[in-house]
Amino acid sequence: MKQAVAVLAALVGLVFCSACGTSHGESGSSVLRAPTAAPTALEGDVQVTLGAATAAAQANVDRFTAGDFAGVWEHMTADVRRQIGEADFVAFYRTCKKPGPAIDVTGVSLDSDTRATVSMQSHGVERFRFMEYQDGAWLMKPTDDFASHLGQPVAQIVAEERAAGLCDS
Repeated sequence: MKQAVAVLAALVGLVFCSACGTSHGESGSSVLRAPTAAPTALEGDVQVTLGAATAAAQANVDRFTAGDFAGVWEHMTADVRRQIGEADFVAFYRTCKKPGPAIDVTGVSLDSDTRATVSMQSHGVERFRFMEYQDGAWLMKPTDDFASHLGQPVAQIVAEERAAGLCDS
């Protein structure tokens, strides 16, 4: 039975890897996925790899660049989803964040079985983010700045982001 599950997990991985090729069509740029050491298994033999974390991060920033802020919220860590509802998250992003140019994600390191570091690059600017493995999926952790706002009313978050010059509108 475990072999069947392992084979199924490998096939699922191959299906998800089909999205690991050229990024954003016309640009012709390829997203380089870093190889990982032997994958580990958590929760029902699901493989935990840097490649899987990187693919999840790329999918989430692709949701952002497409303006799918509800989809971004769904793929944030549980602490984010507990402390800011989907409607408020979407309202904040629609007010303060503008979908922009393509963002290329590259895996940096698999820090543990539950945490990975990824690099996000757009127009020569590189930022690092953390992915966390929760409930069988890689989810994006909030930036420290955004995490400091969790639990506040959305109007307050927007006001503070505007005052700090971090609101795009």
